[in-house]
Amino acid sequence: MERSFKKEVDALRLGAGETFRGEGILAVTKALLQSGVSYVGGYQGAPVSHLLDVMVDAEDLLADLGVHVETCTNEAAAAAMLGASINYPLRGAVTWKSIVGTNVAADALSNLASPGVIGGALIVLGEDYGEGASVIQERSYAYALKSSMWLLDPRADLPTIVHMVEQGFELSEASHAPVMLDLRVRACHLTGEFIAKDNKRAAYSGRHRLEGPPRFEYGRLAHPPVIFTQERLKLEERLPAAQKFIREHKLNETLAGDCGDVGIIVLGGLANPLLRALARLDLADLYGGSRLPLYVLNVAYPLVPDEVTAFCAQKRAVLVVEEGSPDYVEQQINVILRGADIATRVLGKGCLPRSGDYTSEVFLRGIAAFLTEARPAGIDADGIAARVKDMLAHKPAALAAAGDIPPRPPNFCTGCPERPVFAAIKLAQREIGPTHISADIGCHSFATFAPFSLGNSILGYGMSLDRRDGRWRFLAQRTDHRRRLQRVQ
Repeated sequence: MERSFKKEVDALRLGAGETFRGEGILAVTKALLQSGVSYVGGYQGAPVSHLLDVMVDAEDLLADLGVHVETCTNEAAAAAMLGASINYPLRGAVTWKSIVGTNVAADALSNLASPGVIGGALIVLGEDYGEGASVIQERSYAYALKSSMWLLDPRADLPTIVHMVEQGFELSEASHAPVMLDLRVRACHLTGEFIAKDNKRAAYSGRHRLEGPPRFEYGRLAHPPVIFTQERLKLEERLPAAQKFIREHKLNETLAGDCGDVGIIVLGGLANPLLRALARLDLADLYGGSRLPLYVLNVAYPLVPDEVTAFCAQKRAVLVVEEGSPDYVEQQINVILRGADIATRVLGKGCLPRSGDYTSEVFLRGIAAFLTEARPAGIDADGIAARVKDMLAHKPAALAAAGDIPPRPPNFCTGCPERPVFAAIKLAQREIGPTHISADIGCHSFATFAPFSLGNSILGYGMSLDRRDGRWRFLAQRTDHRRRLQRVQ
């Protein structure tokens, strides 16, 4: 459903000291303008679709600031926009839905990350993961690891999100590497407030263009033989520079607690639901205080070894909280601690599930399992475990009392022009019999649900034609299908 932000975009004009109140995705836009961005672009997709909507609705303001806005044909085109920051001191930001969008943009991202950037390059990812997801259950973390792009995962409150957007540009320029900002559904659509700053005009923009001839520097091309030097620069210069910036600017947060012999290391985007679960067990309060010390990773990658060892040094055990698999962070924590000869026990996927969304129930069970295993001083671990069991005991009875609730799968909007297309296919199949339908991503994949139930495979963006070609070559050799396929064609 389309949404207009014509009224809300007035908040983008707020100046220093004024209070911004609104939705998370609007706050991201304000943070971009406060950072002096030169250009923005992207491709639609939940949960960051509204970021482009806001930009379009704020056309007059952006034109006054000289910001170039482009709605791209796909995610690869959006990633390619950031190439402007490879050679020139231009801050740019693009956005798309991940993980499918990051898959599409992967080639451009690799060629961007190898030579690195001069101007800050920020990629705002809508990590549509878990219960609300409409994509494959994977994460963007693997792309950060393989290509040496830094991944921010801010705690879900507006001041932190805005701060991390601004610091993301600084981090990118300090380490000459692109930065990804990971926003979950909860972060994109939360509401809150923060103290605004003045919008900045970029040093170079549509209103103040670069002078002189275009720059040609062979060392900034992702091409042999310079790619071998670029690989070395990633590891020997950019990574240490990023870790130094993260440490000096305190991008990660440490929350002290009175139970000093254990602790929890949590990705920023999961910190709030973790604190809520701790509060339900009287191990935290509603203001962010926790009895268990927390190390909040607003920067999911790279980790800063000095910070990790400082947090874990005097603890018998720590719990690492990260959704999905592989357990990237847990593995890195183990390597850092073992390399520093620190014997702190690292628990993670043994207490928490290896797959699925970390809901309130998951957090409650995971905390109970961790406390039972670690036995911290001053906490009745068995009492906590029994309390969790009692809290969740009502669930089977509640489900039984609800009876048989009819499923409500997603479906086409009323009046959608795609609906009659699939109705026509169903009518055609009455005459020719069942046929193999190669589906694609997007709203038309709703045809896989009843009453149409059409679509035998989904292989990604624009892949249905290629999939159809392979299927045709195979099935056309079978006499019983040849006539049907010829009639369909």
